[in-house]
Formats: sequence, structure tokens, C-alpha cells
Amino acid sequence: MTSAFRPPRVGRYTVLTDFQASGASVRVFELGQATGAVEAHVHQRSAQIYVALEGQVVIVREGHETTITPYEALEVPAGQVHAARAAGGRAVVMNVSVPPLAADDQMPATPLWEQPAQG
Repeated sequence: MTSAFRPPRVGRYTVLTDFQASGASVRVFELGQATGAVEAHVHQRSAQIYVALEGQVVIVREGHETTITPYEALEVPAGQVHAARAAGGRAVVMNVSVPPLAADDQMPATPLWEQPAQG
């Protein structure tokens, strides 16, 4: 169930479940085959852990891509610009935020492909 205390979506995906507890929040979502994506954004307070449940997921952190497959996980520290997309088909992803992701802790970022190259 989506709470008024959780931020709105940043991207094109279907939320399958959204849960908030005192120490963490969990969002499970589906990324579509051709158009599903979590757009570039950043959280100042919450670290996140992405876990692929079905399919392959490309997580982009600070411009670097990592592909995770079912039951693999990847951390995104607080303050790091990140985005996600399905790789080659539909994907289901679990996202765990610690501390719980608050409505004011999700800011859109300049798309990673528009950022200047890091040298």
C-alpha cells in the first residue's frame, strides 16, 4: 500500500507493493520490456538496495552501469545519483530503503546521459 509519506514515482514502472516499517521501506515494482525505467534521481538520507527478483536489471550509479540478475543485490549509498532499467525484457525489482524513504527525500537528477563525462 502506498503511503502519503512515500515519494511519488520517478519513471515508468508498475508498483506491485509498497511497504513502510520503522527501520526500512520496501517497494517491489515491474519494469516493462521496452519502456520501463526508473529515471535518474538521488536520495540525501536513504541508502537503497536493489534486488532483482525476475529478469535482468541495469542499475546506473554515478554513470557506471551494473547488471544484476535474479537474487543478486546492489547498494546505492545515500547521495548517489542513480537510475534503473530492464535489460532485454521485463524485470521485477525489490528496492529496500534504509532509513525508510520519506516523501521529501527523492529528488530528480539530470539524466545520467546528459551529465558531463568524469575525467
